[in-house]
Formats: sequence, structure tokens, C-alpha cells
Amino acid sequence: MNIDRYGSGPCYWELVSIIAAGAIHVTAELLFSEAVSRVCNVVISLAFVGYVVWRVRTSPGVLRTWGMRTDNLAPAVVAHLGFAAFGALALFGLAGTTGSVEVPTSFWVTVVLYPIYGVIQQFALQNFIARNLRMTLSGPVAVAATAALLFGLSHFPRLDLVALAFVAGFFFTLIYQRFSNLWAVGLAHGLTAALAMYLVLGEDPGAEILNVVRAL
Repeated sequence: MNIDRYGSGPCYWELVSIIAAGAIHVTAELLFSEAVSRVCNVVISLAFVGYVVWRVRTSPGVLRTWGMRTDNLAPAVVAHLGFAAFGALALFGLAGTTGSVEVPTSFWVTVVLYPIYGVIQQFALQNFIARNLRMTLSGPVAVAATAALLFGLSHFPRLDLVALAFVAGFFFTLIYQRFSNLWAVGLAHGLTAALAMYLVLGEDPGAEILNVVRAL
């Protein structure tokens, strides 16, 4: 068994569990409805939160292992935001072909909140998937491609989301293997996802958030 630099081997239970969670999400949406899929996601998320709390309490140093660190924050931010900037140019270019390059004011709500969502998604991608693959597959490209494929398929049946998630997941994972900082990759993921929502997917999550707040 290969050992990583933090002294712990791969946890195949994590890998199998996160793949199963993605499969349940997709199956529930295909066979039932988006509402049922969301309920499944809540239950699964609570189970993983419980697991994370247990790991933190029983495994000293696991937070650093999971990329929750600040000692390499600056170079990690530069590297991840460098890709995010390239991705933003590509998204604006793609949106320009359809003439939809303007974003509403609610976009800024999404920009502020989506990095939190990005940290959560990247936590699962980098630690439960990529990290365990890294000690099984040979080479960072193979790890990034396999992790990105699994990440992309978790967005099925939205093929546009599958494609975007695969490309972003590949490059973020490739960079993360050099700069393992969860805060940096989560920030870049959140900003890129916010742009993709408005420029390519035509969705407005910021407006939905504001409507929920107004209804309270």
C-alpha cells in the first residue's frame, strides 16, 4: 500500500461511499424527481458531516491532510485563480457567441456565497476521490482525469454541467496536487461556477437566494 506524505494510506471506504452518493443522487433524479434527489442529498450530506466530525476528533492532523491550511495559501491562490481567470475568459467568449454576456445584480450575491459551495464540493472531490486515487493510480494526469470524470458524471443528466464539471474538475485537481490548499481551490471553484451559471447555463441562483431571504 502506498503511503502519502502525511503518513496515512488510501481509504477506499471514502472513495466507494462518495461514488455511491453520486450514483444515488443521479438515480433519484432520473427515476423520481429533483425534489426527491434533494432530499437524498440532504440525508447523504448529514451522514458525511458526521463522518468528517468523527475523523477530526479521532485523527490528529487530518485537517491539514484535507488541505485546510494557510502556509501555502498565497501560491495556491495564484495558481488556482490563474486557471479561474483563463476559465472566465473562456466562459465570456462562449457567452459572446450567444450574445448573453451581461449579468444581473443578483450575480454578486452568487459570487459572495458560491465560494462556500466551492469549498464543500472541492473537499469531496480532492479528499474523498482524488486523494484516494492518488495512492492507487500512476501519475497526476491519470488521477485528475479519473477524478474529473467521476465529478462530471455526478452532474448527469445535465450534459452541459457534466462537460463543465469535467473540465473544471480536471484542472483544479491537477493544480491541487501541486498546491493542496482547500481554501484556494474552493474560492476558484466558486467564482468559476458563478460565472458558468449566468453566462453559459442561463441560471440565476442569486435571485433564488434573494427570494428565499425576502420570504423569511
